[in-house]
Amino acid sequence: MFVLIALLSGVGLLAMYSLQIAGTGPTRYMDFFDRKMVHISIGAVLMTILWACDYQKIKKYSEYIFGFGVLLLIWVNFFGTNVNGESAWYYGPFLIYIPTVSILIMIVGFAGIKLLREHDWKGSILLIAYRGILPILLLMKTNSFTMAALYSLIFIFYLWLTKGYAWQVIAYVGSSVLLMAYALISKNNMFTREFRYLNQTDDPYDSDYVVKRSLDAMQSAGWWGKGEFPMTIRYPQADGFLPSFINYFGWIAGAAVLLLIMGFIGKTIIASTKIKDEYGKLVFANIGALFVLQFIWAVAMIFGYAPFVGITLPFLSYGGTDQIIQLAAMGLLLSIYRRRGMVSVHRRTKSTD
Repeated sequence: MFVLIALLSGVGLLAMYSLQIAGTGPTRYMDFFDRKMVHISIGAVLMTILWACDYQKIKKYSEYIFGFGVLLLIWVNFFGTNVNGESAWYYGPFLIYIPTVSILIMIVGFAGIKLLREHDWKGSILLIAYRGILPILLLMKTNSFTMAALYSLIFIFYLWLTKGYAWQVIAYVGSSVLLMAYALISKNNMFTREFRYLNQTDDPYDSDYVVKRSLDAMQSAGWWGKGEFPMTIRYPQADGFLPSFINYFGWIAGAAVLLLIMGFIGKTIIASTKIKDEYGKLVFANIGALFVLQFIWAVAMIFGYAPFVGITLPFLSYGGTDQIIQLAAMGLLLSIYRRRGMVSVHRRTKSTD
């Protein structure tokens, strides 16, 4: 997995360097390569530290870890900085997108908490509300609907993985879908706007227009690329990374990137099946699901098969401080995989009683 992470980050650096020296378009004054180098360096240090640590030592703090993630979302709702319509940012030495940090913290936290199936129906309802619904409400309050959808999907996956009762899954899926649908429809017809990608137009402010321009950029690239970034892609360092990269370097390089992404997804799925410790498996599966969903959604939306909602490719896109968070998360995954043959002493003792 480390090799794949290094290759993906290296491709991202190459793209940011090319974008920086190109000096054209709305991003011509941005030092993306220099900043990405700093973020990767910091993230690599954190990844190494977490890789060397014993992940099992944090399990006893799982309730506090999850609670801290919730508190971050509450805090940003009151004191967050509004950027691009989302009041979900902390502006300090670094511009930090709080939902990315809080979701990672929460999915690590609820992996070590007592399972829902071990509670009675009253306790289950309260915990579904606290662990599943409250984070979605807080994320939607900051207009971070994409992150709310990601968290909801991961929580559903968690319920399935832990063999939650059918009524628990149905209750959560139903309530979360209704909440997000109501919020999207009530906020200036956002639901209609985001799903108009199915009917492409020439309105530059619509997501379907962005998909059309992305497809045009990729179709005109050829095998070896044009050696330039398309002016029609507004954010080549972010959600427009893949079409911009293919337009610049060509479809041979683009196919190599897609193969790296598929390799990462496949390796993550295979690695998760080799972990014997229940807690480690849940943490690995939760974080792995977050990465896999981001990769699949980011690629699908470029080709017009998913709503264009600004999800970026992990490790490849500029990312900002997200790159640091992603590498730190990979450090935790590598720590778990490093100890994949270990079995929790608590679990083993319990099974022999």
